[in-house]
Amino acid sequence: MKKFLSLALALMLVLAIACTASAETKKIIWWVYASGDAPIDTAVVVEAANKYSAEKIGVEVELIFKNEEQFNLGMSTGEDYDMTFTCDWANDFASNAYNEMFYDITDLVKTATPALYEAIDQKYWDVAGSLNGVIYAVPTLKDMASQQFFRFDQERYEAIGVAIPESMTFAELEPMLKAYKENYTDLYPLMMGKGGLTGMTNCAQWIAGNYLCSPYALAGTDKENKIIPFWEAEELMERYKLLHKWYELGYINPDAATIESIGKEIRAGIRSGSAWKGYYHGYSNWAGIVVEGSSYSGPYMSTATMRGAMNAVNAAADEETAIACLKYLELLNTDGTFRDILRFGVEGVHFNYEVSEDGIKTVTRTEQGVNNWSMDGFVTGSVVNASCETGTYYDWKAIYKDYENAIVSTLGTFTFNKADVEAECAACSAVMEKYTAELLTGTLDVDAKIETIKAELIAAGIEAIQAEAQAQLDAYLAGK
Repeated sequence: MKKFLSLALALMLVLAIACTASAETKKIIWWVYASGDAPIDTAVVVEAANKYSAEKIGVEVELIFKNEEQFNLGMSTGEDYDMTFTCDWANDFASNAYNEMFYDITDLVKTATPALYEAIDQKYWDVAGSLNGVIYAVPTLKDMASQQFFRFDQERYEAIGVAIPESMTFAELEPMLKAYKENYTDLYPLMMGKGGLTGMTNCAQWIAGNYLCSPYALAGTDKENKIIPFWEAEELMERYKLLHKWYELGYINPDAATIESIGKEIRAGIRSGSAWKGYYHGYSNWAGIVVEGSSYSGPYMSTATMRGAMNAVNAAADEETAIACLKYLELLNTDGTFRDILRFGVEGVHFNYEVSEDGIKTVTRTEQGVNNWSMDGFVTGSVVNASCETGTYYDWKAIYKDYENAIVSTLGTFTFNKADVEAECAACSAVMEKYTAELLTGTLDVDAKIETIKAELIAAGIEAIQAEAQAQLDAYLAGK
């Protein structure tokens, strides 16, 4: 009887401890970015991640994927969340921070999660995660500079004896387009959707929409701190004109301006992407073909490039919740095993580790991993502390070392506050909406149409926006 009572008491104690542990586990809602639907195996991966994080830090997440439109809707309607993805191109960081939608973590991140604060270089806290000296977001460590690459179908170009250079100018793409068209008739050399070539306009730092900018090429000149309309950006206009020339020559698919995108299953001869040195060497995520990259622009560094991906805490959260969010991000930035779960999925199901002869551990995705848990690396955390995929090893220390030679924007952390010219900004955006797809795909004859576009933008108020933005920039620079 005594033995039975002892066992019963022991069991009750175990259950009590389990219940206490369960009660102490903090659940947070985390919005992350997705261009389309949530991955099929989201529940499977989140279960594995929650098991790990609950044991390590007593925090679990409900992972909710949102596209740009869903972010905007969720933020404007006050939908419930604790932590959210934010950047300068989706769930806009600056406007949300200006509107006090994000939690001020300036002191909390240092006191509650010192390891997280130490894991990220000070300049990224100062430039990316801050607005007016207040830290509102945790930077995601990834490619922190903007560098654009053409990515070529390696096999097809080698077959026709055309070498792929390590770097080139935008204009130097023309003979490679010509060679492709002369030898392959199944596809246009430069297949694209209405978004055009990824990153092609990143030669400028955009201040307002896609109509006012500060080109990086102006750094070091008497115009380095001047905000100009896009038609005065010489490098950008040259690219628009070249694209139209190539469109007329039949190098670009005729429906480019009217379709959303070119799917990964299509064996496009040339695509474009923002990446870093070595990224596209042997890459094979498009139609199973091996590609080789050639840099044609950058690297450039600015507030915008450093704000390519971050995570912020809801301003309405209590301190306990804010700390739980920061502890979760601390684990993601300091624990490689945990980072790999959210990056690649469940080991043995979505991926397997491999170790090379020189001791480098990499990840090989399974078919289920490719199909059911695949997304951009920055979506669920920093890229630099996740394992690399087999065949694509990156020396992040060397990449970050190269950033020391990047062309750096002279605008510092300046962010344009559009509050006093919102109506004009909306009107100018409406004008550009009519022409952007055609500009980006070469469909539009820039020389023939630019005066019309200028006139419409002037009528919409671009000069007032430019004057306001320049006044704000001048005041910012004077106060530095």
